[in-house]
Amino acid sequence: MKNLKLLIVISFLSTTIVSFSQDEINVGDSTALDGMKAQELYNSGISKFNAKDLQGAMNDFNEAIKLAPNFDKAYFNRGSLKYQLGDYKEAIVDFNKVIELNPDSNKAHFIRGRSYQELNNQEQALKDFNNAIRIDNKNAQAYYYRGGMYFLNKEYKEAISDYSNAIKSKPNYAYAYNDRGSAKRQLKNIIGAIKDYKKAILVDKTLAFVYNNLGSALRVNEQYSEAIKNYNKAILLKKDYHIAYNNRGLAKFEKGDNNGAIEDYSNAIKLKANYAYAYNNRAAAKFNLKNYKGSVADCNKAIVLDASYAAAYLNRGIAREMLRQDVKACEDWNKAASLGLKNGKTFAQQTCN
Repeated sequence: MKNLKLLIVISFLSTTIVSFSQDEINVGDSTALDGMKAQELYNSGISKFNAKDLQGAMNDFNEAIKLAPNFDKAYFNRGSLKYQLGDYKEAIVDFNKVIELNPDSNKAHFIRGRSYQELNNQEQALKDFNNAIRIDNKNAQAYYYRGGMYFLNKEYKEAISDYSNAIKSKPNYAYAYNDRGSAKRQLKNIIGAIKDYKKAILVDKTLAFVYNNLGSALRVNEQYSEAIKNYNKAILLKKDYHIAYNNRGLAKFEKGDNNGAIEDYSNAIKLKANYAYAYNNRAAAKFNLKNYKGSVADCNKAIVLDASYAAAYLNRGIAREMLRQDVKACEDWNKAASLGLKNGKTFAQQTCN
Protein backbone atom coordinates (compact mmCIF):
# COMPACT_ATOMS: atom_id res chain seq x y z
CA MET A 1 0.00 0.00 0.00
CA LYS A 2 1.28 3.47 -0.85
CA ASN A 3 1.90 5.88 2.02
CA LEU A 4 0.33 9.32 2.13
CA LYS A 5 2.62 12.29 2.48
CA LEU A 6 2.40 14.44 5.62
CA LEU A 7 3.74 17.92 6.20
CA ILE A 8 5.52 19.00 9.37
CA VAL A 9 5.07 22.55 10.56
CA ILE A 10 7.39 24.17 13.11
CA SER A 11 7.34 27.68 14.48
CA PHE A 12 10.20 30.12 14.67
CA LEU A 13 9.90 33.29 16.69
CA SER A 14 12.07 36.23 17.43
CA THR A 15 11.74 39.14 19.80
CA THR A 16 12.52 42.83 19.76
CA ILE A 17 13.72 44.88 22.70
CA VAL A 18 13.97 48.64 22.43
CA SER A 19 15.57 50.34 25.41
CA PHE A 20 15.25 53.98 26.38
CA SER A 21 17.99 55.52 28.47
CA GLN A 22 18.36 58.78 30.32
CA ASP A 23 21.88 60.15 29.94
CA GLU A 24 23.86 63.32 30.07
CA ILE A 25 23.62 65.27 26.83
CA ASN A 26 25.98 66.87 24.38
CA VAL A 27 24.35 70.16 23.42
CA GLY A 28 27.00 71.14 20.88
CA ASP A 29 26.84 74.81 19.94
CA SER A 30 23.58 75.53 21.76
CA THR A 31 23.51 78.16 24.42
CA ALA A 32 23.61 77.01 28.03
CA LEU A 33 19.99 78.05 28.47
CA ASP A 34 18.85 76.13 25.41
CA GLY A 35 20.87 73.16 26.56
CA MET A 36 19.21 73.15 29.97
CA LYS A 37 15.75 73.44 28.40
CA ALA A 38 16.59 70.65 25.92
CA GLN A 39 17.67 68.47 28.84
CA GLU A 40 14.38 69.14 30.62
CA LEU A 41 12.37 68.30 27.50
CA TYR A 42 14.40 65.16 26.95
CA ASN A 43 13.81 63.96 30.50
CA SER A 44 10.12 64.84 30.17
CA GLY A 45 9.98 62.76 26.96
CA ILE A 46 11.41 59.76 28.80
CA SER A 47 8.87 60.16 31.60
CA LYS A 48 5.99 60.45 29.14
CA PHE A 49 7.15 57.38 27.27
CA ASN A 50 7.23 55.40 30.51
CA ALA A 51 3.70 56.61 31.18
CA LYS A 52 2.62 55.34 27.71
CA ASP A 53 2.10 58.89 26.41
CA LEU A 54 3.90 58.21 23.15
CA GLN A 55 2.75 61.32 21.28
CA GLY A 56 3.73 63.48 24.22
CA ALA A 57 7.14 61.85 24.32
CA MET A 58 7.55 62.43 20.58
CA ASN A 59 6.67 66.12 20.95
CA ASP A 60 9.22 66.56 23.74
CA PHE A 61 12.00 64.89 21.76
CA ASN A 62 11.13 67.08 18.76
CA GLU A 63 11.38 70.25 20.85
CA ALA A 64 14.61 69.12 22.51
CA ILE A 65 16.19 68.58 19.09
CA LYS A 66 15.05 72.04 17.90
CA LEU A 67 16.86 73.60 20.84
CA ALA A 68 19.91 71.33 20.60
CA PRO A 69 20.42 70.17 16.98
CA ASN A 70 23.38 67.96 17.98
CA PHE A 71 21.56 66.23 20.83
CA ASP A 72 22.44 62.64 19.90
CA LYS A 73 20.53 60.99 22.77
CA ALA A 74 17.33 62.78 21.77
CA TYR A 75 17.74 61.60 18.19
CA PHE A 76 18.39 58.08 19.46
CA ASN A 77 15.29 57.95 21.66
CA ARG A 78 13.10 59.61 19.02
CA GLY A 79 14.36 57.05 16.52
CA SER A 80 13.66 54.25 18.99
CA LEU A 81 10.14 55.55 19.50
CA LYS A 82 9.57 55.76 15.74
CA TYR A 83 10.86 52.22 15.43
CA GLN A 84 8.47 51.01 18.10
CA LEU A 85 5.60 52.75 16.29
CA GLY A 86 6.56 50.98 13.05
CA ASP A 87 7.79 54.13 11.28
CA TYR A 88 11.01 52.44 10.19
CA LYS A 89 12.01 54.85 7.42
CA GLU A 90 11.87 57.86 9.72
CA ALA A 91 13.58 55.89 12.48
CA ILE A 92 16.49 55.29 10.09
CA VAL A 93 16.74 59.05 9.47
CA ASP A 94 17.18 59.63 13.21
CA PHE A 95 19.69 56.83 13.63
CA ASN A 96 21.66 58.20 10.68
CA LYS A 97 22.00 61.44 12.64
CA VAL A 98 23.03 59.59 15.81
CA ILE A 99 25.74 57.71 13.90
CA GLU A 100 26.89 60.94 12.23
CA LEU A 101 27.32 62.50 15.69
CA ASN A 102 28.58 59.34 17.38
CA PRO A 103 29.91 56.74 14.88
CA ASP A 104 30.59 54.23 17.66
CA SER A 105 27.01 54.05 18.92
CA ASN A 106 26.50 50.29 18.71
CA LYS A 107 22.88 50.67 19.86
CA ALA A 108 22.12 53.04 16.99
CA HIS A 109 23.72 50.64 14.51
CA PHE A 110 21.72 47.78 16.00
CA ILE A 111 18.28 49.38 15.95
CA ARG A 112 18.92 50.92 12.54
CA GLY A 113 19.76 47.39 11.41
CA ARG A 114 16.46 46.15 12.85
CA SER A 115 14.69 48.98 11.00
CA TYR A 116 16.33 47.96 7.73
CA GLN A 117 15.40 44.36 8.49
CA GLU A 118 11.75 45.32 8.96
CA LEU A 119 11.90 47.07 5.58
CA ASN A 120 13.37 43.87 4.08
CA ASN A 121 16.67 45.58 3.28
CA GLN A 122 18.78 42.64 4.37
CA GLU A 123 22.05 43.97 2.97
CA GLN A 124 21.95 47.18 5.01
CA ALA A 125 20.69 45.32 8.06
CA LEU A 126 23.65 42.95 7.92
CA LYS A 127 26.08 45.87 7.65
CA ASP A 128 24.60 47.47 10.74
CA PHE A 129 24.65 44.26 12.76
CA ASN A 130 28.27 43.74 11.73
CA ASN A 131 29.11 47.27 12.89
CA ALA A 132 27.25 46.83 16.17
CA ILE A 133 29.27 43.68 16.86
CA ARG A 134 32.52 45.34 15.77
CA ILE A 135 31.92 48.16 18.25
CA ASP A 136 30.74 45.85 21.03
CA ASN A 137 31.60 42.18 20.61
CA LYS A 138 29.28 41.33 23.51
CA ASN A 139 26.13 42.73 21.89
CA ALA A 140 23.90 39.69 22.39
CA GLN A 141 20.98 41.08 20.38
CA ALA A 142 23.13 41.94 17.36
CA TYR A 143 24.50 38.39 17.32
CA TYR A 144 20.98 37.01 17.72
CA TYR A 145 19.43 38.93 14.85
CA ARG A 146 22.40 38.40 12.58
CA GLY A 147 22.08 34.71 13.40
CA GLY A 148 18.44 34.92 12.33
CA MET A 149 19.51 36.32 8.97
CA TYR A 150 21.98 33.49 8.51
CA PHE A 151 19.23 31.01 9.47
CA LEU A 152 16.82 32.37 6.87
CA ASN A 153 19.60 32.18 4.28
CA LYS A 154 20.13 28.52 5.24
CA GLU A 155 23.63 29.28 6.54
CA TYR A 156 23.02 27.18 9.61
CA LYS A 157 26.60 26.81 10.84
CA GLU A 158 27.05 30.59 10.81
CA ALA A 159 23.69 30.97 12.57
CA ILE A 160 24.75 28.53 15.29
CA SER A 161 27.98 30.48 15.81
CA ASP A 162 26.07 33.73 16.27
CA TYR A 163 23.47 32.22 18.58
CA SER A 164 26.31 30.75 20.66
CA ASN A 165 27.94 34.18 20.93
CA ALA A 166 24.61 35.68 21.95
CA ILE A 167 24.31 33.07 24.70
CA LYS A 168 27.88 33.75 25.89
CA SER A 169 26.97 37.41 26.38
CA LYS A 170 23.51 36.67 27.74
CA PRO A 171 23.36 33.21 29.35
CA ASN A 172 19.60 33.44 30.00
CA TYR A 173 18.75 34.18 26.34
CA ALA A 174 15.91 31.70 25.84
CA TYR A 175 15.21 32.80 22.26
CA ALA A 176 18.83 32.21 21.28
CA TYR A 177 18.75 28.70 22.74
CA ASN A 178 15.52 27.98 20.86
CA ASP A 179 16.77 29.27 17.54
CA ARG A 180 20.15 27.56 17.91
CA GLY A 181 18.19 24.36 18.47
CA SER A 182 16.25 24.99 15.27
CA ALA A 183 19.49 25.56 13.34
CA LYS A 184 20.94 22.33 14.73
CA ARG A 185 17.76 20.56 13.72
CA GLN A 186 18.20 21.77 10.14
CA LEU A 187 21.66 20.17 10.20
CA LYS A 188 20.07 16.88 11.42
CA ASN A 189 21.68 17.28 14.86
CA ILE A 190 18.49 16.23 16.62
CA ILE A 191 20.12 15.45 19.97
CA GLY A 192 21.77 18.88 19.99
CA ALA A 193 18.45 20.50 19.11
CA ILE A 194 16.67 18.70 21.94
CA LYS A 195 19.32 19.89 24.41
CA ASP A 196 18.98 23.50 23.29
CA TYR A 197 15.19 23.47 23.44
CA LYS A 198 15.37 22.05 26.95
CA LYS A 199 17.83 24.80 27.96
CA ALA A 200 15.44 27.41 26.59
CA ILE A 201 12.66 25.95 28.73
CA LEU A 202 14.89 25.97 31.83
CA VAL A 203 15.39 29.70 31.27
CA ASP A 204 11.74 30.50 30.45
CA LYS A 205 8.91 28.04 30.99
CA THR A 206 6.30 30.35 29.46
CA LEU A 207 7.29 30.11 25.78
CA ALA A 208 4.74 27.89 24.05
CA PHE A 209 6.67 27.74 20.78
CA VAL A 210 9.71 26.21 22.50
CA TYR A 211 7.61 23.32 23.79
CA ASN A 212 6.23 22.89 20.27
CA ASN A 213 9.73 22.82 18.78
CA LEU A 214 10.99 20.42 21.44
CA GLY A 215 8.01 18.18 20.70
CA SER A 216 8.86 18.18 17.00
CA ALA A 217 12.51 17.31 17.65
CA LEU A 218 11.46 14.48 19.96
CA ARG A 219 9.02 13.27 17.31
CA VAL A 220 11.80 13.13 14.72
CA ASN A 221 13.75 11.10 17.28
CA GLU A 222 10.72 8.77 17.52
CA GLN A 223 10.14 9.67 21.17
CA TYR A 224 6.45 10.04 20.54
CA SER A 225 5.14 9.98 24.11
CA GLU A 226 7.58 12.68 25.19
CA ALA A 227 6.77 14.67 22.07
CA ILE A 228 3.05 14.56 22.87
CA LYS A 229 3.72 15.73 26.46
CA ASN A 230 5.53 18.79 25.14
CA TYR A 231 2.83 19.57 22.61
CA ASN A 232 0.36 19.32 25.50
CA LYS A 233 2.34 21.98 27.37
CA ALA A 234 2.46 24.20 24.31
CA ILE A 235 -1.33 23.99 23.94
CA LEU A 236 -1.85 24.56 27.67
CA LEU A 237 0.13 27.81 27.38
CA LYS A 238 -1.51 28.88 24.10
CA LYS A 239 -5.05 27.61 23.68
CA ASP A 240 -5.31 28.67 20.04
CA TYR A 241 -1.99 27.15 18.96
CA HIS A 242 -3.13 25.48 15.73
CA ILE A 243 0.44 24.52 14.77
CA ALA A 244 0.90 22.58 18.01
CA TYR A 245 -2.40 20.77 17.45
CA ASN A 246 -1.27 19.82 13.94
CA ASN A 247 2.13 18.64 15.20
CA ARG A 248 0.64 16.69 18.09
CA GLY A 249 -1.57 15.03 15.51
CA LEU A 250 1.57 14.06 13.58
CA ALA A 251 3.07 12.47 16.69
CA LYS A 252 -0.11 10.52 17.35
CA PHE A 253 -0.30 9.50 13.68
CA GLU A 254 3.25 8.20 13.69
CA LYS A 255 2.58 6.42 16.98
CA GLY A 256 -0.32 4.63 15.29
CA ASP A 257 -3.16 6.55 16.95
CA ASN A 258 -5.09 7.61 13.84
CA ASN A 259 -8.25 8.57 15.71
CA GLY A 260 -6.30 10.77 18.10
CA ALA A 261 -4.51 12.32 15.15
CA ILE A 262 -7.81 13.10 13.40
CA GLU A 263 -9.09 14.78 16.56
CA ASP A 264 -6.02 17.01 16.72
CA TYR A 265 -6.10 17.88 13.01
CA SER A 266 -9.79 18.74 13.36
CA ASN A 267 -9.02 21.05 16.30
CA ALA A 268 -6.29 22.73 14.23
CA ILE A 269 -8.83 23.30 11.44
CA LYS A 270 -11.36 24.75 13.89
CA LEU A 271 -8.73 27.27 14.96
CA LYS A 272 -7.61 28.01 11.41
CA ALA A 273 -10.20 27.22 8.78
CA ASN A 274 -7.79 27.69 5.85
CA TYR A 275 -5.13 25.35 7.28
CA ALA A 276 -4.39 23.25 4.20
CA TYR A 277 -1.65 21.24 5.95
CA ALA A 278 -4.07 19.95 8.57
CA TYR A 279 -6.59 18.89 5.91
CA ASN A 280 -3.86 16.99 4.08
CA ASN A 281 -2.64 15.35 7.29
CA ARG A 282 -6.16 14.42 8.34
CA ALA A 283 -6.59 12.81 4.91
CA ALA A 284 -3.61 10.57 5.68
CA ALA A 285 -5.09 9.45 9.00
CA LYS A 286 -8.49 8.76 7.40
CA PHE A 287 -6.73 6.77 4.70
CA ASN A 288 -5.12 4.56 7.35
CA LEU A 289 -8.59 3.92 8.76
CA LYS A 290 -9.73 2.95 5.23
CA ASN A 291 -12.02 5.96 5.05
CA TYR A 292 -11.00 6.61 1.45
CA LYS A 293 -13.92 8.89 0.61
CA GLY A 294 -13.15 11.00 3.66
CA SER A 295 -9.51 11.11 2.63
CA VAL A 296 -10.44 12.35 -0.85
CA ALA A 297 -12.75 14.98 0.67
CA ASP A 298 -9.97 16.36 2.87
CA CYS A 299 -7.52 16.42 -0.02
CA ASN A 300 -10.13 18.32 -2.02
CA LYS A 301 -10.31 20.95 0.71
CA ALA A 302 -6.52 21.21 0.89
CA ILE A 303 -6.33 21.72 -2.89
CA VAL A 304 -9.09 24.36 -2.87
CA LEU A 305 -7.04 26.24 -0.27
CA ASP A 306 -3.75 25.74 -2.12
CA ALA A 307 -3.97 24.80 -5.79
CA SER A 308 -0.20 24.13 -5.91
CA TYR A 309 -0.18 21.72 -2.96
CA ALA A 310 1.62 18.78 -4.59
CA ALA A 311 1.34 16.42 -1.61
CA ALA A 312 -2.44 16.80 -1.54
CA TYR A 313 -2.69 15.81 -5.23
CA LEU A 314 -0.44 12.82 -4.54
CA ASN A 315 -2.55 11.76 -1.57
CA ARG A 316 -5.84 12.23 -3.37
CA GLY A 317 -4.53 10.05 -6.17
CA ILE A 318 -3.63 7.30 -3.69
CA ALA A 319 -7.08 7.44 -2.08
CA ARG A 320 -8.77 7.48 -5.48
CA GLU A 321 -6.81 4.41 -6.50
CA MET A 322 -8.30 2.58 -3.51
CA LEU A 323 -11.74 3.70 -4.71
CA ARG A 324 -10.91 2.24 -8.14
CA GLN A 325 -10.95 5.69 -9.71
CA ASP A 326 -7.83 4.90 -11.71
CA VAL A 327 -8.10 7.64 -14.33
CA LYS A 328 -8.58 10.36 -11.72
CA ALA A 329 -5.76 8.87 -9.66
CA CYS A 330 -3.39 9.13 -12.60
CA GLU A 331 -4.48 12.70 -13.23
CA ASP A 332 -3.62 13.57 -9.65
CA TRP A 333 -0.23 11.87 -9.74
CA ASN A 334 0.69 13.59 -12.99
CA LYS A 335 -0.37 16.91 -11.45
CA ALA A 336 1.80 16.21 -8.39
CA ALA A 337 4.70 15.39 -10.72
CA SER A 338 4.19 18.63 -12.66
CA LEU A 339 4.45 20.48 -9.35
CA GLY A 340 7.85 18.90 -8.71
CA LEU A 341 6.97 15.97 -6.45
CA LYS A 342 9.07 12.95 -7.42
CA ASN A 343 6.66 10.44 -5.91
CA GLY A 344 3.94 11.67 -8.26
CA LYS A 345 6.07 10.78 -11.27
CA THR A 346 7.00 7.42 -9.73
CA PHE A 347 3.39 6.46 -9.01
CA ALA A 348 2.28 7.54 -12.49
CA GLN A 349 5.03 5.54 -14.17
CA GLN A 350 4.28 2.43 -12.12
CA THR A 351 0.50 2.53 -12.43
CA CYS A 352 -0.67 4.64 -15.36
CA ASN A 353 -0.43 3.99 -19.09
